[in-house]
Amino acid sequence: MNMNVRGALATLSLIAGAAGCAAPAGDDPPEEAPAADQPLDLTIDSLDVVHGALRVSATMVDGAADVSVRLGGECEHREVGGGLSTLSTLVWSLGDSEVAEATSCGLVVRARVREGTRYVNKVADLEVTVDMGAQAQNPDDGPQLQAVAPSELGVSAVFSPVTRGARLTTGDSVLEAALPGAGDGDPAPGDVAGRFTIPRIDFARSVLRGRPLSLEGSLFATSLSVGGTSLQTEAPPSDEPEEEQEEPSPGEPPDEG
Repeated sequence: MNMNVRGALATLSLIAGAAGCAAPAGDDPPEEAPAADQPLDLTIDSLDVVHGALRVSATMVDGAADVSVRLGGECEHREVGGGLSTLSTLVWSLGDSEVAEATSCGLVVRARVREGTRYVNKVADLEVTVDMGAQAQNPDDGPQLQAVAPSELGVSAVFSPVTRGARLTTGDSVLEAALPGAGDGDPAPGDVAGRFTIPRIDFARSVLRGRPLSLEGSLFATSLSVGGTSLQTEAPPSDEPEEEQEEPSPGEPPDEG
C-alpha cells in the first residue's frame, strides 16, 4: 500500500515538473527589432511669411499624417513649430526663435509610416541657409556686401568699404564692425572691409518682419532658404509718393495738351 502511494506521488511530481517547464499557453510572439530609419522623399514647394511666422509647404512621397519637425545638426533634436500633414503634403510654421535656431542647426522631418504589421521612421534632412542682398536705392559708393554665412556666434556679414565708426543696425541691435588692426594697438584705415556678427534672433526677425538691415545709409534685405527653396518675398513699398494729376477747377475746360 505504501509503495503504491509513493509511486503515485512520484508520477504526480514528474507531471508537475514537465508542466512547469512548458511555455505558458498565452504568451505573445517575440517583438520584431525596430527597423532602421529610411529616407523620406520630400520636396519643399514654397516658403512664405504668414502672421509673422515662416510657413513651409512641402510634398512627400509615401509620407504619413504622423509627422514631426525637429532641429538637426549638433543641436538638441527637439521638436519645433507646428502644422498639419497628410500622406502627401506638409504645411509647417516656425516662429522667430525657431527660425533662428534652424539657421545654425538645419531641420529634420520625421514621418512615422506603417509598413505591413510594423511602423518605420522615414527621415528627410533639410539644410537652412541665410542670404542677404542690397536694396536697389543704395548709393553706388556706399558699403557693398561681400559675403554672408552662418558663424558660431550668429550670422557673419562682410561689407566693403566701411569707415572706422560704421554701425550696422538690425532694428534690435546696433553692431560694431570687426576691422583690420582693431584691438592690436594699430588704428584701422579709414575705408576697409568690416565684418559684423549678427545675432541669429536679430536675423530671423529681420526676415520675418521684412525689416532690412541698415549700414551707413545703405539698406540690405535678409532672406533664407530651406531645402534649396528660397523664401518668397514681396518688393518693399516705395517711399516716393505717386504723382497726382491736377484736376481742373470748376468751370475750366480740361487740359487737352
